[in-house]
Amino acid sequence: MTAHGEMKGRQLDEVMVGFADGDGDILLSTDIIESGLDVPRANTIIVWRPDRFGLAQLHQLRGRVGRGAMQAAAFLLTEPGVELADGTRARLSTMLALDRLGSGLAISQRDLDLRGAGDLFGEDQAGHMKLIGVGLYEHLLERAVSAAGEGADPNRQLANINVPAKRAFPESYVNEPTVRVGLYARLSRIRSDLDLDAFSEELEDRFGDMPGEVTVLLELTRLRIAASELGVGKVDVGPEAVAITLRNKPLASRWRDRKVLGLEYRNGRVIFRRIEPRVSGIDAVRLALDAIRAVQPKHEV
Repeated sequence: MTAHGEMKGRQLDEVMVGFADGDGDILLSTDIIESGLDVPRANTIIVWRPDRFGLAQLHQLRGRVGRGAMQAAAFLLTEPGVELADGTRARLSTMLALDRLGSGLAISQRDLDLRGAGDLFGEDQAGHMKLIGVGLYEHLLERAVSAAGEGADPNRQLANINVPAKRAFPESYVNEPTVRVGLYARLSRIRSDLDLDAFSEELEDRFGDMPGEVTVLLELTRLRIAASELGVGKVDVGPEAVAITLRNKPLASRWRDRKVLGLEYRNGRVIFRRIEPRVSGIDAVRLALDAIRAVQPKHEV
């Protein structure tokens, strides 16, 4: 059976309906197949030279199979003996990593980080904002505007926690630089424990058990979320105490008259005395936030 764009609609429909009904076992097609074709019977797709396609195209092509009850498979075949460019490897790695149902949004965000957002008023492509990725670029820009006092919402920013602890996505865990940058960008956009849990599960699915630096990085993000929900803008950890700066200075001054075990008000900041010198900086931050949460009314956040 043959189908092409010059056939009349009825003829074309008959050919495709016949394939869906089992009149043929193999459909050989150009990339036009990505345009919403629904054949529940199809369970395998082979894409030749996927390095010539974008992430969105590959996602659509992969979605042409597995639309029924049977298990499906997608094979992406590159030309043998040809070395792939780093950008191409990053695209194909994304397809391998994000293979679960509902991955479309994550793939589009990854595509944006890889290619950049482009020029809003022209045809230029921005690349990945010269390296850091559009998500991280927007985050840094928002912080800069907020610091300049130009009206950015400070509540959208997570609290800054200064603690002596090694945290990173090490090269031994994520070996591709562009992928590491993308992970940092995505982490900078997380604003809830639920999203952080999903991100953590994805990391283990993609890269395996997390090393200590990654665990610390995620835990600090969780503490930054918790601190922000309490109205904390900054946390500084020292060898003897934790200094907490609240965003709302008038409310912070009310701590002057509060007598809470381990907490005292000094020079505009709430000071939490560390229980033991051997307690880690991260644990000290957690204890300090728990103490504030226990005594601070919700309406003061």
